[in-house]
Amino acid sequence: MGDSSRTRLVGSISSLKLSAPFLFVMTMGYAVYAVDRTVLSSVLAPMSASLSLSSSEIGLLSAAQYIGVTCVVFLAGHISDRYGRWPVILSGLVVFSAFTWLIGLSQTFLEAFAFRFVSGLGEGAFWPVAMASVVNYFRGKKGLALGIFYVGFDAGSIAGLSIGGIVYSLSGSWRPAFFLAPLIGIFVIAGVLLVRRKLANSGAVRLRLGTDAFQLLRRPDMIAIMVFALLATWASVWQVAFLPYYFFKVMHFTILSSALLSSIVTISGGFGKIVLGGFSDSVKRNRLLLIISIATFLAYALFFFSSSNFPVDLAGALLMGFFSASIFPVMQALVADTSGEKTGSALGLSTSFQSVATIFSPIITAFLFTLGVGRAATLDAMLPIGLAILVALFLKDPSG
Repeated sequence: MGDSSRTRLVGSISSLKLSAPFLFVMTMGYAVYAVDRTVLSSVLAPMSASLSLSSSEIGLLSAAQYIGVTCVVFLAGHISDRYGRWPVILSGLVVFSAFTWLIGLSQTFLEAFAFRFVSGLGEGAFWPVAMASVVNYFRGKKGLALGIFYVGFDAGSIAGLSIGGIVYSLSGSWRPAFFLAPLIGIFVIAGVLLVRRKLANSGAVRLRLGTDAFQLLRRPDMIAIMVFALLATWASVWQVAFLPYYFFKVMHFTILSSALLSSIVTISGGFGKIVLGGFSDSVKRNRLLLIISIATFLAYALFFFSSSNFPVDLAGALLMGFFSASIFPVMQALVADTSGEKTGSALGLSTSFQSVATIFSPIITAFLFTLGVGRAATLDAMLPIGLAILVALFLKDPSG
């Protein structure tokens, strides 16, 4: 990054301080979203034994939240364009916090699945609308603001895994983890009420429900971004679900080392989101996405094909996290640039395509591991990011 770009990034960070409370509340909301999503994975083994879950039920329970998110993200974004952001954000926070708490009371698979699914509906209401609020509020600094917002998911993911593991080790039961994890949501709900006026000024445009939103899909530039969103998410989501397992099973690290390395990759991704998200505010985002996609492909190649050399393994993992994670704030900023006033609808569409990828990508990776060919997870990463590079060649920047 050159001196002038670095100066602009520092200046943008300084100006963001004036709006720190608003951005903090939105970022913390995304962190709670991640806590509620990831706490399940940390206690899934004892929970499955307690509820006598079959293998298929474990898979369905793990997917329930993703299914709920997919069902509602587009509608939530679209409604927020018409009626305003803050009621949708507040509703989402209340729903996914309350129903995550209820999971701890589950006595059967059907109860756990239902609570998990409804929790996903709340997450789907929050995700695109919170992003739209950040985009509309910060406008010229949307790339950096979205980068900071996305770091909330990384922090929340680590917190969710930690809460589950620590609470289970202390109590010997999986249920308290679900009672504790959503408590952070209470403070975020209070924060949303405090910044309600700023949220009220960050949305609400005149449009026709349904008709105006689907007109976005008739635009070639928007279709290209949606396809890119699906492919980029497909290429990266396996890291969230299987990276520790890959370190352990394929690269033969210990359980502890695998967990620590995965956390370091997540931290590297957080830096990538902020640095390249902020950098995207001063360059053409479509060109930057092409460069990042190529860098991600090369980082995957280094990670997957290194010859059991720890420094090389670590470098590949850090680069993989940095570049693959940085795609998303830059991509969502481009979505917002391209959408005009229909920010919520457009981000609802992009998150819908992402949600589809979060459902089938882990299934593919799990199938490859089931076949006993863990390193073939390469295909579930490099193939979609390679296709994303091709699609990135056709991305347009509305600034010309």
